[in-house]
Amino acid sequence: MANVILKLERSVASRIAAGEVIERPVSAAKELIENSIDSGASDIRVALEQGGKTSIVIEDDGCGIPRDQLPLALERYATSKIRTLDDLERVSTLGYRGEALSSIAAVSRMELRSMAAGETSGGMIRCEGGLITACADMPAAPGTRIQVDDLFYNLPARRKFMKSATTELKRVIQVVQDYALVHPGIRFRVSNDGKPLIDIGDANSTDEVLTALWGEESRSVKAAASSGEASVSLWWNNLPGSRRVNVTSFVNGRRVQDATIRAALNSTGGSIYGEWIAMVAIPPEEVDVNIHPAKAEIRFRKSGAIFELVRKAASDLLLSGGGFSARPEASEGQAGMPLDPWENYVPPVGPMKNQQGWQASRPETTPAKGRGGASEVGEPLSSAWDKLSDLPARKYLGQAQGGYLVFDDTRGLCLVDAHAAHERILYEEIEDSYSGRQVPSQQLVLEQEVPSAIIAAVGLHWDELAAMGFSFRIPGDEGHDTETAVMTALPALRGLGRLSPVEMLRSALRGIEEEDDPSKRDREVWWRWARTACRDAIKLGAVLGPEEALSLFERLERCRSPYSCPHGRPTTIFLAGEKLRSWFER
Repeated sequence: MANVILKLERSVASRIAAGEVIERPVSAAKELIENSIDSGASDIRVALEQGGKTSIVIEDDGCGIPRDQLPLALERYATSKIRTLDDLERVSTLGYRGEALSSIAAVSRMELRSMAAGETSGGMIRCEGGLITACADMPAAPGTRIQVDDLFYNLPARRKFMKSATTELKRVIQVVQDYALVHPGIRFRVSNDGKPLIDIGDANSTDEVLTALWGEESRSVKAAASSGEASVSLWWNNLPGSRRVNVTSFVNGRRVQDATIRAALNSTGGSIYGEWIAMVAIPPEEVDVNIHPAKAEIRFRKSGAIFELVRKAASDLLLSGGGFSARPEASEGQAGMPLDPWENYVPPVGPMKNQQGWQASRPETTPAKGRGGASEVGEPLSSAWDKLSDLPARKYLGQAQGGYLVFDDTRGLCLVDAHAAHERILYEEIEDSYSGRQVPSQQLVLEQEVPSAIIAAVGLHWDELAAMGFSFRIPGDEGHDTETAVMTALPALRGLGRLSPVEMLRSALRGIEEEDDPSKRDREVWWRWARTACRDAIKLGAVLGPEEALSLFERLERCRSPYSCPHGRPTTIFLAGEKLRSWFER
């Protein structure tokens, strides 16, 4: 017999509905922050305990809620933002359903204090598990203060699924930083367990906020495109060595996940690794925001037009930021070129490094030469290697075609891309000096202030950074009277001399946060340092003297993978003497 259909009790139904909207602490923080933004706030403060698992407090200086409407504000589907079905077709606010406060109240112990603009006193209302326990007039600061304690205290199963306090804190910080981008004029402050972590915003533009988040050293580029009433703005931070694509999308100021925007970026055909910010502005009636319980997704009514608009802006941005290349990026050790780039070239004897350490080595075979110098069958002629030492030394001839180094070698002509060669040298120097062991610290003569945008991340990964060689002093330490954390020491690694301390710190944090496996994080970090240091390589076109050019070539030959830079581009092109004689019919 079929089970009898019964209407759920209100307490059960409210918790089911709340679970769709509020999944974890960051969900509650996001909804409350969005309400603060809608209220016209210019200052939003977020205070957490245990990353929001114990307590979340959101304060703002917005328009506030009239004290006689506080009980109504906790009712489901009670909202001041829409009135009719037509309003739902052109939503211009972040909130509109009237579900956030009621959902949070249903699964926590919540207190709301507010004073509306124009009133001389405010009010307070408390509820527990969705039931109002107190409501009274009370002095309050202009704006609204909401405190959420013991989230999911009445849903033990949901509480078990919450992550660690550190993980939950990182998610809240990410939401705050994202909304600071799209609302740069609002000041956002975040603290956890009484410690201030973030003070960001209160800026004139998104670019200023991005500078605080990405750093002044970032190589970010920007592009925009528009068509009719629709427009898109893109920012791209082409992180050196990044192997992921992080896209943060906003549509009419709403933080969303959208497949159309990501597909448009992927369709450009360029290398889009790095961090992307995409902001789409479109008439409200051209987008459906009411398709996801947590309002995390939207649907464009004309997705094809948005696709083309984003694609155009991304193509322009990639061209200006170097995202297109004729050769696809190759993985380490697979440069997409022959092991012996000039087919019959044998490099001079030089120290080579194997797993046991540095030692002299020489090839066991030398290729036999067919017509035109092409390799045919390897011939075990160890004496051929010895004969090379009797030939005239390599001569540096000069630079050609915009800066390529030209050498007359014992076996032919060599053309060297000085920039790519220096990248390879720096990369392997850093790898050799790190090599997975404890790295010594180097004290900074001038302490470096830690940017406010990454202070929170430093606090979260304090022990891992210390193991890598970083050292910091924070407010409250002996002899440290300022309100800002400073870096006092950093890893002492060869090849990173011209990399700024803050840039080293940012690269380390990106590596730690991107690699989930703790056993692999060290390698991820040095790999990022090495890729970032490539920016300090000699620029193509820089004038080198004969001694500098010859020294660079010798250092390149001592590398384990001398024929390609870390990005997969060739460092050296060889033209064998046999080929030259063949072409000139000698």
